[in-house]
Amino acid sequence: MTLPTAGQGPASDAPTVDRLLDTAAALFWEKGYAATTTREIAAALNIQQASLYYHMSSKEDLLYQIFVSSLHQFLADVPAAVQAAVPADRIHTLIRAHVLTLLKYQKRNMTMLTELRSLSVRHRDEVVALRERYAEFVRSTLEEAQATGQIRADIPAQYLCLALFNMLNWAARWFREDCDPPPEQVAELLFKLYLQGAVSSRAHAALPVAKTALPRAPRHAKVAESSTVERLLDAAVALFSRQGYAATSTREVAALLGMQKASLYYHIQSKEDLLYFICKSSLERILADVESAIQEVPDSLERTRVLIVAHVESMLRDKDEHATTLTEMYALSKDRLPQIVALREGYVDLVRSVLYEAQKSGALRDDIDVRYLSLALLGLMNRALVWYRRRGPLSPSQLGELLAAIFLTGAQSSSARSQS
Repeated sequence: MTLPTAGQGPASDAPTVDRLLDTAAALFWEKGYAATTTREIAAALNIQQASLYYHMSSKEDLLYQIFVSSLHQFLADVPAAVQAAVPADRIHTLIRAHVLTLLKYQKRNMTMLTELRSLSVRHRDEVVALRERYAEFVRSTLEEAQATGQIRADIPAQYLCLALFNMLNWAARWFREDCDPPPEQVAELLFKLYLQGAVSSRAHAALPVAKTALPRAPRHAKVAESSTVERLLDAAVALFSRQGYAATSTREVAALLGMQKASLYYHIQSKEDLLYFICKSSLERILADVESAIQEVPDSLERTRVLIVAHVESMLRDKDEHATTLTEMYALSKDRLPQIVALREGYVDLVRSVLYEAQKSGALRDDIDVRYLSLALLGLMNRALVWYRRRGPLSPSQLGELLAAIFLTGAQSSSARSQS
């Protein structure tokens, strides 16, 4: 059974459909799709479990409807707004319309951004086609702006588009209505940052060039003692990153290594041990890599650029570990999750402190609070985990340099900047 897109369909049915989608998305946000049952969705709606099937054929069908409703909303709202704008305002309008739509249906969109692998092949293909249709519209808008000299042409529109999605869509993860500016203001600061960059006007002409090369760091010492544990972690990463933590059994991990399930428990106490060590070691490694890269860099602007390149290189060197940490850490127990959150926040604090020092020195703009500079930067870098391919045209270091250029100097062309 197909549910109408949000805001469409019979008026008497839309509130029921919207409430169902929003309730399911809220539970998927909190627990993840695999760990959420239809019984829990029904209980949150205060209805019988059997009543859910008036609106859906299965839990997976409900997830599919969340994806479809979200993408249809973007395809309805954003092109209409952009096409009504004059050419000079189209990128501004695009960013504003995208952010407003993203945050209006925040939890549905966060589900769409994180649960694609949970869809069946048929549904996934349909969703990917819809998503590519929207991405093509954004790319073509950027290409038109390149053709008229509004934005830089030295970076292909493909990467300007991916960088834009990285920065904007990350807002679905961090935005909180009770502590952040209204969505209109969020859209405005992201527009300024994407188009103009983070570098202050007086520092713009003196951008240094940073080069980094990171050796592969060992896993945490407690894990590195056992080559069998290393193999267990590698197998767990492969499965967790492909199908999710909740959907993976210890039997599957053992089978991937050609061992009996009971043999796993000689090395670990539970499946959670694997996730905990993956999260812990990946966060410790990126912190060590970035600290090492920036510690001998005295200039604050150069230090910011080195941080970006080092982060991207370290993250993509251990791509599946970081993707697993990003999407699965909240499956950890209440005893272990705070340890991982503290490690993550320690790294975020490092990024924020580097940007704050660059602001204080006058190298970075001060009209955007450092909190939003750091959130935009983390989105720009971390969302590359979704689309980066090791056999693609860019090495991790090249991608790091490209993202550093976009973050620091923005997408606007130099000629357009001199006229503004």
